[in-house]
Amino acid sequence: MNNKINKFRSSFVFSSLKDKYLNLKISSKIAIYFSVIFTIATIVLNFTYDSVNKTYMTEKIKQSSFEALESAESSTNIIIDNVSNASKMIVSSDDIQSNLKNANLQMDLEIQNNINKYLTQFTNFNPNIASIYILDNYNNKYYSENNTYKSFSVDEIKNMKWYKDVLDKNGGYILKLNGGGLFHNKEQDYESYVSFIRIINDLNTQEKIGVLIININENAFYDSIVKVSNKSGTKLIIEDESNNIITKPDIDSEIFKEAEKEKSYAENKGFIIKKIDKKDYIISSIKMKNNDWNLISVSEYSQLGEQSKYIRYFILIFICVNIVLIILGAFGISRMITKPLTKLHQSMRAVKAGEFKAVDIKTYNDEVGEVKNVYNIMVFHIKFLLNKIREDEKFKRKAELDVLMSQIKPHFLYNTFDTISSLALSGENKGVYEVIKALGAFYRTSLSNGRDVITIEEEIKTIKSYLVIQNVRYKNKFEVQYNLEQNCNNFRIIKLVLQPLVENAIYHGLRNKADKGLIKISTYEEVGKVILEVEDNGIGIDEEKLKNINENNTTGIGVRATKERLRVFYGEECKFIVTSKKDIGTKIVIEIPKKDVS
Repeated sequence: MNNKINKFRSSFVFSSLKDKYLNLKISSKIAIYFSVIFTIATIVLNFTYDSVNKTYMTEKIKQSSFEALESAESSTNIIIDNVSNASKMIVSSDDIQSNLKNANLQMDLEIQNNINKYLTQFTNFNPNIASIYILDNYNNKYYSENNTYKSFSVDEIKNMKWYKDVLDKNGGYILKLNGGGLFHNKEQDYESYVSFIRIINDLNTQEKIGVLIININENAFYDSIVKVSNKSGTKLIIEDESNNIITKPDIDSEIFKEAEKEKSYAENKGFIIKKIDKKDYIISSIKMKNNDWNLISVSEYSQLGEQSKYIRYFILIFICVNIVLIILGAFGISRMITKPLTKLHQSMRAVKAGEFKAVDIKTYNDEVGEVKNVYNIMVFHIKFLLNKIREDEKFKRKAELDVLMSQIKPHFLYNTFDTISSLALSGENKGVYEVIKALGAFYRTSLSNGRDVITIEEEIKTIKSYLVIQNVRYKNKFEVQYNLEQNCNNFRIIKLVLQPLVENAIYHGLRNKADKGLIKISTYEEVGKVILEVEDNGIGIDEEKLKNINENNTTGIGVRATKERLRVFYGEECKFIVTSKKDIGTKIVIEIPKKDVS
């Protein structure tokens, strides 16, 4: 029930808004229409742009993150490779090999100084190397240290968890943060190092003769990798294989925790988008191939907006400019349309006062110009039709008057009264009664209380009254035969249609006929029309006179007036057909269309 009510309310509101819109001026409708269309298009465009831009920028940052990770991996490998090359030079040095092989418990100070000087060359000329330590099998230590000396022994090295791993490498190297805890002192704030560790083997026998530890300063990775990445907006975190932080960027602790937590998932999926403190971050991670270190990149997704804000500003300005242009254009176009229409409307308002004047305003060959031309043509035709109607009305009234006057003209009354007088003198009171009754009925129905339209039945009554008088007057010189269909009786026609035709039949057809005449009056119905016929067997009409009657060139009042009245009332659909043969008779057929003439 509630759904139906809500639907009804929605339909009612929509219909009301639609009606209000349609009732606005054309200029307002055009402006609103284009504004709504542009607004919808702008919203769709904006959503589409945001979606495409977000996808594009996501891919861009994803690609940028991968590039940063690949670049960081490459830079890290370069640093480690440089140190590895230095270590190869050290372990393959003849002096180092000779001294370590010949070392004993009593270390020669001169030999130690020579090795230390040799190692110092590497710490001085490679800024990434913080310190180098060599321990022989007799716990003799050779070193070059840029910062604080770190004290440790061979036994300590042997006790480190990584010692077995480096032995298994058989001359290969391992990387451990701060020597895997060898250089870590909780009571002192040492710098962080990445310790490059490898066994020194006798080049000839491949027996272990010492251990080489090269400490790479953490700043080497920070300056060449992390710091550079920070400038590009990507934060890089470097971890060793045990997830110990080698170096990290200036990054919020909460972001760092989330990056640590999501790194495995990001490594499997390629990247992950994470919302932290209402900001979106793209986290990517890879594991380095050479040493199993973890590289993690964190890129702030909001930087996308910074990169595209100028595009957004441009779009916003573009939209505002277009809205202004559309509104101005809509009002301009609507004014071009409505201004001539307003003038046209002002000119047309005179029609209310019954004045039909042509519009005289400047227009062009467009729709408004067509409307003006059509209106002016319409005004011309209306004025023509009004004049024609006035003329037809004048003629109709004159024709009716002529017919009526022909019926009440003095000689008709004189003849009728003479007939009545003759009957009275002869003592034919019944005849006098019938003639007077017929005369009264004739004028009563012919005048018909001022009505122009009567039924066929009433018209026949008029004819019957008229023929009673004429038959008495002419002493039954003719007979009358009626063929009337009942369904035609109530059909309405203009009055005084048949009487003038019957009168012509008597005066021009039967009066001078030697033998008794016959008048046939018929009514019947056909498809879409009613037929009236008056036929006599009188002397007929010659061809010349018949031609004049059909062409309306006759001077007789009855037939001509009747034809014109029929034309005025029924138009060209009504047919008036006269046929006649000399000494045989005349037949008049009237075809009246079935339509209301009231």
